[in-house]
Amino acid sequence: MSTLQVTFNGRIFTFAPGTIVRIGRSSENDIVVKEPTVSRRHARLSFEPSGWVWQNLGQAPTFLAGQPVARFAVGQQVDVYLAAPNGPALLLSAAASYGQGVPQGPGGTELAVGFEAGGGAAASAGRIAGSGGAVAGSGGAVARPTNVAAQPAGDAQADAAAFAGPRPRGYQEYQGQAGSAAAPGSPVSQLDMGSFFEILIPVKSWLHDRGWRQGIRLLIIPYALLPLIFLQVFSSSTSLSSPGWAYSLYVAPLWLLTFWYLIRPPEIGKLEIVIGIGIIIWTIIWLHVVTIYINDHFANPHNILGSLVVGYNEEITKALPVLIAAILVLRIRKQKLDPRTWFLMGTVAGLTFGVVEQAIYTPGALVQINHAHVISEADVGALSFAFRVFVDGFQHAVWAGVSGFFVGIAVNYRRRRIPLLLLGISIPAILHALNDYTLTLFSTVWVGLLVQALSLVLFLGYTLSASAIERRVRRNPNFRGESIMMERFSQPEQSPSP
Repeated sequence: MSTLQVTFNGRIFTFAPGTIVRIGRSSENDIVVKEPTVSRRHARLSFEPSGWVWQNLGQAPTFLAGQPVARFAVGQQVDVYLAAPNGPALLLSAAASYGQGVPQGPGGTELAVGFEAGGGAAASAGRIAGSGGAVAGSGGAVARPTNVAAQPAGDAQADAAAFAGPRPRGYQEYQGQAGSAAAPGSPVSQLDMGSFFEILIPVKSWLHDRGWRQGIRLLIIPYALLPLIFLQVFSSSTSLSSPGWAYSLYVAPLWLLTFWYLIRPPEIGKLEIVIGIGIIIWTIIWLHVVTIYINDHFANPHNILGSLVVGYNEEITKALPVLIAAILVLRIRKQKLDPRTWFLMGTVAGLTFGVVEQAIYTPGALVQINHAHVISEADVGALSFAFRVFVDGFQHAVWAGVSGFFVGIAVNYRRRRIPLLLLGISIPAILHALNDYTLTLFSTVWVGLLVQALSLVLFLGYTLSASAIERRVRRNPNFRGESIMMERFSQPEQSPSP
């Protein structure tokens, strides 16, 4: 029997035959690869009569020698790359066993061979003949050996193995004299100009690469063109808020990708996209109809009580659509999403709130720049504009993400639902109020900077421990069962007498 060694990120994992080795982004896997491009359940390794076999499971591909593969036998040493030809790398190593169906070459030499199958076809273990022999794959697919480990079973030495298979266009074996081997230092292939450019600029390979199906890769193209699009669309606009909308809509997706990378929700599918769109629409409408009215009539940022009104008003605006969405998913679809998903949805609500808010404040900053009498006033206006555009959405998203996480915990574990919701909204609301109050009270931003630093540390702390907190809550009986406010009291059932 042979053991399997997997080297990843400087760590070596060893598995005995009979073990199913699972690899992927999810924390449930034996080898966890925390990269967003890797599938949650990317692949598995299992021990078969022919040896260890890799089987791809997820939508993201696996690359071997630069080509996508779906299934292959692991040889003595194999380098595989996940999701992309230059993605996360794993080194697989499995020593061949004697007497376990290992193919033999001439002279009794045992050979352990790992194959890759082109076009995603599965290739079985190949047979290697001696001089002039061929490699045979399964299903009619041509398999190419990725590594060969020779282990002499006796004193006889193996002859040179010749691998038969298709050659690239323009490839010619070097021939000195008929039947002779290439002289030392001689070229082993000659390339025409067509093959030269085909190798260095592989347009055909790019067109057939499954990596183009990854949404993030495709989104880079229109995203890079957005500034020119905004320049054309808003060039004739007479509204001072137009630059704010343009720049904020450009920056917000970058922040969202950052939050997604930090939070690492288990899955983002069609349901989560629909929820995100609903949260965006709700936040925009509620902000204009309710939030602005309450701030204008009941809030006074010059005292702490008025700042608390602003804090709770705006944090409830962002948390409410997340709560409603979580309850609807639970009631209608009978489904509980991971709290990290609601964590991310909270940041979506916060980014939406920040984009709308900065568009309201942008005209004032532009007017200040235009009417400045000294350079310092123009500088302050420009910095204020930059702060609103680049930081406002991020700032609101940090607070709303924390409340979104608590919403997810509260909906999934309803016994302490009300206290969890109050805590989840109060933490960001108080930080929000302190931020507004200190910026109004003090003539310096350094105090507000401390509040922002505390908010960021809190947010990052929850991104690190969200899964651990959820596991502890799940195991604690104080969070499970009926709501503590509506708990039904009943006598425990008596067990039947024997």
